Amino acid sequence: MDGEKFTQQLHHYGQLLWQPLATFWQWWSRQLFSLLPASISHRLLGQKQRLCIYTGQEHYRLELTPHGEQLLLDDQAEQSGLLADMLRQADSIRLCLNSKDVLYTHVTLPAATAGNLADVLRFEMDRHTPFSADQVYFGYRLAERDKQQLLIRVELLLAPRAQVDSQLAELNLLGLVPTALANAEHPQAPLIPLQAPTSIAVSKARRLKTLQGALVLFMLFLLIAVPLYHRQNRIESLSTQLDIPRQRAEQTAELKRQLEELQQSRQFLARERARQPSALLLLDALTRQLPDHTWLSRFELRDGTVQLRGESANASELIGILEASPLFFDVRFSSPVTNNPATSKDRFMIDARFGEEDS
Repeated sequence: MDGEKFTQQLHHYGQLLWQPLATFWQWWSRQLFSLLPASISHRLLGQKQRLCIYTGQEHYRLELTPHGEQLLLDDQAEQSGLLADMLRQADSIRLCLNSKDVLYTHVTLPAATAGNLADVLRFEMDRHTPFSADQVYFGYRLAERDKQQLLIRVELLLAPRAQVDSQLAELNLLGLVPTALANAEHPQAPLIPLQAPTSIAVSKARRLKTLQGALVLFMLFLLIAVPLYHRQNRIESLSTQLDIPRQRAEQTAELKRQLEELQQSRQFLARERARQPSALLLLDALTRQLPDHTWLSRFELRDGTVQLRGESANASELIGILEASPLFFDVRFSSPVTNNPATSKDRFMIDARFGEEDS
């Protein structure tokens, strides 16, 4: 109890000491930045700019956000100066792809996988999507947690490597090195991070950021006097010593909880993989069972349900064909069948469940 009271007193006096220092720092840093050249102070204090690259049929369109400055890339030599100026202002570069070039979906996973989502998604990619992990770039974001069911809902954005790599190679020749992929039509979708290759532009940006960081550290060193620095270190050292027993107990409990969650996650994944067929098995079954006069324009798997869209010379017979398969049940049209005048075929949309039928 005495230790906790002592820690609270140290924290209280530390706050009283820090408040006037913070006020002085804000005033002093503004005065110091006003003495710098306008170009440097704008980089250090100005709003960060993001360079978005949008794909077109013949050209790339560049846009600085949030300033809104735009540039349509073509073969004109006079654009090199404008492009270089936009790159100097940009803090990051994104390649914004059309919705038809990406797959934006949601997957449900055990809550225990939240701490290792990247590896779990890479391992489970072919079960939740029509692709394997080495065929796509992917990004994800935790959307929500179900504490009662111990599940999490994850937003997932995929981009085929075969198509994206060719665009990245073309942009690299123009001196543009995107650090992330984005969905141009769904800005709320998660970003797909890219490992930027070593290049002159990247090295220059890295050196500039290093210089900015060194300048900030130098100003902090001038601001904080040596006696105050040692006093703050002493306060933190005493607080750390008091926290050691509590931290060890918390770490032990956390390790035990993580081991239990990992065991539950492995058991759950094993049961799910045994209960539900893989995406490749479903695709193979559909390829064999659907008539030759039928083709699919969309194949989507989600939470034990498969959705099929396409055209057929006789859509009404597809329900019976799929119901006869041991892999599918509860097969039904999810929208009315319509006729495509251009092909004289029936447009259809079918929903079916797969895996083990609930008793």
